[in-house]
Amino acid sequence: MKALTEKIVHYLVLLAVTFGAVWVMWRVSSKEPNSAADERTPQRAMSPVVAAKALVEIEPLQVQMCEIFFTYAGKIRAWETYQVGFETPGRVMSLGVNDAGQPLDEGDHVRQGQVLAVLDERVYRSQQTEATARVEQAKSDVKRAERVRLTNPAALTESELQRLATDEALALAQLEVAVKNLEDATLRAPVDATISERMIKSGESVSAHQIVFELVQNDEVLLVVDVPESQIHELETRLRVVDKNRAGADPDDSAFRAHVRLEGRDRFGNARPPLMGEVHQIAEVSDPQTGLFEVEIRLPNSERLLRPGMVATADLVTARIPGYRVPEEAVIYRERRAYLFTVDREPAEMEVLYWNVGPTDLYRARKVDLRQWVDQGSHVVVPEEDVELDSVVVRGHFRLADGQVVRVMNLPKPSPGQVHAANPRERVDGSVDR
Repeated sequence: MKALTEKIVHYLVLLAVTFGAVWVMWRVSSKEPNSAADERTPQRAMSPVVAAKALVEIEPLQVQMCEIFFTYAGKIRAWETYQVGFETPGRVMSLGVNDAGQPLDEGDHVRQGQVLAVLDERVYRSQQTEATARVEQAKSDVKRAERVRLTNPAALTESELQRLATDEALALAQLEVAVKNLEDATLRAPVDATISERMIKSGESVSAHQIVFELVQNDEVLLVVDVPESQIHELETRLRVVDKNRAGADPDDSAFRAHVRLEGRDRFGNARPPLMGEVHQIAEVSDPQTGLFEVEIRLPNSERLLRPGMVATADLVTARIPGYRVPEEAVIYRERRAYLFTVDREPAEMEVLYWNVGPTDLYRARKVDLRQWVDQGSHVVVPEEDVELDSVVVRGHFRLADGQVVRVMNLPKPSPGQVHAANPRERVDGSVDR
């Protein structure tokens, strides 16, 4: 009997709970959503602090002197090339020697006046001795004739005395030729240079003016690039500005700079260190075959590591303007317009349910239209006078809208004790829009 009673009580409790739940559901469903009570108590809007945010990454920017350049490729040439040979014919007796005492060969560096090769001097030396003897004989004849003329003027006519003087002058001329021939039997380097080619060997016979050595000056070299006609005007304008500012205090405006990169990489796959050059000359006329103008860029080569024929790329700096170096991936192009996004910081209140837990920062994307820009490959130069930027969005910006709330993934941590300004247009870096 007791078990039956407990089961009945249990069922009654379940029925009571079920009826209670049905009644609550009926009351809730029967309540009108547009009642006057609901209109008097509007729902509270969600705070933008807790709203969903687009994830972005930013890169800080600052105004700097930006270089505008054109990029060209070309080959390195020697500063000057000399093709030297003997003035007189003969047989090569010996070659000059390098610092190691070995006969000169290709690649050896020679100094101005250093002996390159020597001809057989015996014939020229005997010719000099013969010419010297003739000079002494002629001088002796003239002196003897003058003494005779003083003692007996009728013994020697004026024409005979003149003939003796002429013989003396001819003997002196022949002596000068003999001396020069003897000197020309020794070939010397005209300048400090490097031997690029040697065409003779010891014991060979050569003729007069035959090229026997080719020398190149390579303490400085020239990188020659071909420039189209459309860009010569800017290069010429920059060259004239540089010539005008040669004595200026700013070294960057007193030289037509060129940043040069050698092609190829080292054994570890790293790019070779860049070189700093200077535009030396712009060709007056174009090449008849290509229609391009040759521009020569002077490069220092004190260690003689640069050799003619090497390929290099040069960035010719045509202007320097104050502006921003914006990463190329941060700029969005639409038809003929370009724009980017920056991030502004504004103060906000952090609310959880109905409690205010304190101030925080809210970040909004701001669209910046670019009026003018210069594409420089890895970055875009934006003039300072057009925009004012302190940061730029580099990731997550393709689907952003102006004024959209964002979350900065790489935001730097604030320093201890940093206090945020209350201005609603405060930027990410702490500066304030005025």
